[in-house]
This record gives sequence, structure tokens and C-alpha cells, in this order.
Amino acid sequence: MNLTPHSGDTDIISRKTTLVIEGATPALGQASQAVKVGDVVYVSGQLPIDRKTSKLVGDDITSQTEACLKNLQTITDFVGGAMGNVIKITVYVIAFEDLPAMEKVYKNYFTYQPPARTIVGVSRLPMNARVQIDAIIYPPKREKTSPAF
Repeated sequence: MNLTPHSGDTDIISRKTTLVIEGATPALGQASQAVKVGDVVYVSGQLPIDRKTSKLVGDDITSQTEACLKNLQTITDFVGGAMGNVIKITVYVIAFEDLPAMEKVYKNYFTYQPPARTIVGVSRLPMNARVQIDAIIYPPKREKTSPAF
């Protein structure tokens, strides 16, 4: 197996931009809120954190899913897209029994042509959250790019 970099790898790195999004919850640990490569935005896992208090929102799946998706919506708004521009989502849950309630909230955000989705059951999430959601966004092309890009 050859692990040497390909000549195109440096081009990808040069097109990588770390995004800092005001109003969105900061990523925990050594992670970025989101990273843009080319036209695609990769969003770190969104936890159900209240942006004002930096604390976990509620202890039920409904309020926590709502908080995760509001945080994701802040990011989609920032990159100039909408929730309809989300092309892939991964939902991490600690209890599959929570899925009907999670799905009820989720449907409010993705009413038409929902993104591809994977649901993963995990034993634990940061801050003892019940849910965490990450995403890939393909926002529309802009006439002018903002200084953030």
C-alpha cells in the first residue's frame, strides 16, 4: 500500500476553509464547527446545547433534537443555504426508543426531499446528550463570496 500524498492532495488542502459561525454552538474539543472544501460544507456533530448558556437543553429527545437542528439551521443560513441544501445527515442516539419522537421533530425541518440519513445507536454522547447530529451541506453558488470563505 502506497501512503505517499497524491499530487492533487495539496490542491484539496488549499481549498479547505475552517468556518467560524457566530450564533452556532462551538465544537467541543479539537474540532471545527464546520469545514468547507470546494463547494461542500462538512458540519461537526451538533449537540443539543443552548447557544446562550452553553448548557444542555432539556433531558428529553424532543427538545434535544430541536436544539441540534436549530444549531444546524444556523450553519446552513451562514453558508447561504437552507435546510434543503443538506445532502447527508448522521443522527447519533443513545436509545432507539427515542426514534419516533426524534422523527417527529426532524420532519419539521425536512418537509420536502429529505437528505440521505444514517442513524447510529451509541452508548454515550458528550455531555450525556440523547442525540447528536452531523451533516454535509451543498449550498447554492454565490455571486460573491463573503470574507468568511
